[in-house]
Amino acid sequence: MANKPILVNQRREFLRLGIGIASGIALPIGLGGCGKEDLRQTFVQPVMLASENGVLDVTLTVSYWNTQLSGADPANKYPVSLRAYGYNNNQPSYAGPTLVVKGGDKLRIRLINQLPLNPPAAPNDPLLYMKPNTTNLHTHGLHVFPGVYPDSKPAEYGDYVVDSNSGGVVPQGDSRQYVYDIPADHPAGPFYYHPQFHGSSAIQVASLMQGAIMVRGPVDELPEMVQATELIFLFQAPYFASGKENESYGVKEGSLEKFAQVANYPTGHGLNRSDNKYLDAQPVLINGVRQPTIVMESGEVQRWRFINTQTFNCLNLNLDEHLLHQYTMDGWGGTHYQDYPDVREKGGKGIELAAGNRSSVVVKAGAPGTYLLRSLPVKIAQGKQEAVLPGDVLAKIIVVERQPKKLIAEKMPAAPLPISDFLEPISNEEFARCGGKKRSIVFNIVGGDGLTQSPGTQSADLQLQRSNSITQNVILGAVEEWTIFNCNSIAHSFHIHVNPMYVTKVNGSPVEPYWCDTVALPPGGTPEMPTSVTFRMRFKDFVGPYILHSQMLQYSDLGMVQRVTVVPV
Repeated sequence: MANKPILVNQRREFLRLGIGIASGIALPIGLGGCGKEDLRQTFVQPVMLASENGVLDVTLTVSYWNTQLSGADPANKYPVSLRAYGYNNNQPSYAGPTLVVKGGDKLRIRLINQLPLNPPAAPNDPLLYMKPNTTNLHTHGLHVFPGVYPDSKPAEYGDYVVDSNSGGVVPQGDSRQYVYDIPADHPAGPFYYHPQFHGSSAIQVASLMQGAIMVRGPVDELPEMVQATELIFLFQAPYFASGKENESYGVKEGSLEKFAQVANYPTGHGLNRSDNKYLDAQPVLINGVRQPTIVMESGEVQRWRFINTQTFNCLNLNLDEHLLHQYTMDGWGGTHYQDYPDVREKGGKGIELAAGNRSSVVVKAGAPGTYLLRSLPVKIAQGKQEAVLPGDVLAKIIVVERQPKKLIAEKMPAAPLPISDFLEPISNEEFARCGGKKRSIVFNIVGGDGLTQSPGTQSADLQLQRSNSITQNVILGAVEEWTIFNCNSIAHSFHIHVNPMYVTKVNGSPVEPYWCDTVALPPGGTPEMPTSVTFRMRFKDFVGPYILHSQMLQYSDLGMVQRVTVVPV
């Protein structure tokens, strides 16, 4: 029998329970009443479940959840009925539980679909796309087996998402057992899970269907890392019909039922454009909370895990008057930190996370005061169609005086940091020795340029194929070089399952190579002069079918996806 998961913490459902829960800070009685600041910590840490004796066994149940969510103004709450994950015998919540594993562990997830039957689609109804209540599960970024285990009875699945239109985990009680064997040398970092059923992923992820996966490794065992409070940031942008929106497509208030709700307004409603160059953008929540407060002591070190679960928009993260010391990009670590200072007055380029990107940072609190974690304005399209996402305040960080008798983490782990041998650079010699094959993939929206914000439907003809069209066959053990071309103004977010990318060039020019599994393609491409990203990849360990696609999930659902099949030698 599989071991029960260890409950790492009980920090859930506590929006108003005070500052001592998520940060470990204990302030003197009465301090919360001093000055004008409200010193309650409102940051909600998702519940964390850890493996025990090498196994983490959990049940996720998908159902509707009736709750309230903030819009752009945290004080204004809206009643919503959105799809969400519950775990084991617990009710749904703003995010699924954080699943904590390490190299060599077995992660077992039983997915149960308690959503109602799919609504009947009127013939040629462009507003309802595919099956909004059929689902499956993708472990975003994990290097794990992607197929169906051949000898398992009943069937057990790896990171299998190439379900046909008649497949998937159907509504009203159907279930599927997923089993992921984490390789012993798997890099440590933040990953996450979300649905990837073709045609329905955008609607489901734009509800509340996502949760974090933390893979632990030697970097997490460093004493300074152990001592530092770890906070998980799931950046979410739920969509739902509201009377304040320009168009609800006949959907009931507080619900998300039509594909057009996310496809025709991919950047959302809520943050008003300050002038014509800015888009209306969906308000960003962190673990279900709009602009939460984090309380730290002066000199305290924490480590923050950033996960951009939005279906379309990117982030440009910046912390006022502080350095963010990044040590993983996606789930793939580096031996040295990449430092991101406050750049509000210096061009505005912070930690840029495309949809699906993740980042791990260490932050050391400065002098007492109030600071803002922001997403700075960022251009997401240029050239034929230009568009800028407006800046947004994501969280408030209140730094208080150091409490002399309180033990806190005060030292950053020193570089070089330990990383897995999995992350060895791919040299020219290895590339040539293992085949040296090069491929080109084209991202092109024909008939549009990637950004639709007007009533009606997305009419773009997306050039990539449906999820079950086999278009890339690769031999196990090959090392290949791929160039992804972007023919559109929009900065497409490219993601490939199972194997990470070793990025070597942007727009044909060499860059300092780095590992990732999701990458923003440079904006401003045209069919005549596309932009591009070039990477190398090891096709190691696993045979089977998986996909590459746009992590702007509206595009993936419409067809910007290809199937990859790795075959044995």
